[in-house]
Amino acid sequence: MTPRPVIIVGTGRCGSTLLSEIIRLHDDLLSVSEVFSFMTDLGIRIDRAFPQGLVSGLDFWNTLSSPQPRQTLLLAHDLQMPEVLYPWRRGRFEPLELPPIQQAMLAHIDTDPDRLFDVLAAEVPTWASAPIGTQYTRLFGFLAGRYGKRQWVERSGGSLRVVERLQATFPDAAFIHLVRDGRDTALSMSRHIGFRMAILCGLQAEQLGVDPFESNDRTDEADLSDELADTLPERFTKDAFDRFDLPPSLCGHYWSGEIVAGLAALKAVPADSLLTIRYEDLVSNPSPVVEQLGAFMGCSVPEAWVRGSAALVRNEPPRWLELPSKQREDLAEACQPGFDALENFGLVGSHS
Repeated sequence: MTPRPVIIVGTGRCGSTLLSEIIRLHDDLLSVSEVFSFMTDLGIRIDRAFPQGLVSGLDFWNTLSSPQPRQTLLLAHDLQMPEVLYPWRRGRFEPLELPPIQQAMLAHIDTDPDRLFDVLAAEVPTWASAPIGTQYTRLFGFLAGRYGKRQWVERSGGSLRVVERLQATFPDAAFIHLVRDGRDTALSMSRHIGFRMAILCGLQAEQLGVDPFESNDRTDEADLSDELADTLPERFTKDAFDRFDLPPSLCGHYWSGEIVAGLAALKAVPADSLLTIRYEDLVSNPSPVVEQLGAFMGCSVPEAWVRGSAALVRNEPPRWLELPSKQREDLAEACQPGFDALENFGLVGSHS
């Protein structure tokens, strides 16, 4: 029987990168990292990554390989997320040319991502037209076969926001939902280049009435604060981006919204196809959680894998407690709707 695909979802900054590294240690599993986060240009160009109708192999390859504007703008200004793994010193691509699959996925799989890119460039355009889910499945299956893996597991930061789209695209997939205390998650978001960029762009689009990366219309530019105006694509600088003030409480509201909407979408996933785990459980007592993951995915659970996974874990105290008292109070209030939704979903003690 063909193993079912597995997709890890979460709000981002919830510890899912650790899960990618755990998956990567397993001999039978292909860890596919950050495909959908970079294919959607930090979660914004969702329709381009999940088009309707039939998609030719050539069109699919063009989507996989065409640089995305927000990611390349950041890289061009020396703003590199830790998730970007491309080996610049020995790689062929410059920042403004870097394809989304080269941001993280290929370097996560192979030590020579440019060589793997060339293999895919020769292969993918030859594929017959098919729905986008079939094309992604072909891609991940091709890579799994190339590296002798039985099953693929995709993990993208912030993918909870597109879980409904993912379920429609991969109807046979199992989902692992990773949950972390929203206060630490939001604080991490407020300091993370990718989330700062995504939220900044969302604020610009809301006030301009257009996406400034897709439209040159600046009719309502006077409505923007100086911080937002100075980070429009045509004015963008690293200093302006660094000056952008993103309070943790605003990220807390964002986290709550993602949790509420994501849990509503996850209700449509069959119970036997959904596993929800707490990041805090993973880092405090990793071995039973890793064993649970293996059992859920239907793969072997060798002792060496469990031991190796546990060795990756670093259990650190909550950092949100280091904030000044007023910021802690504002952050906790912003996260409360998300905590309430998690408890209603059955995750009691999700913020203990």
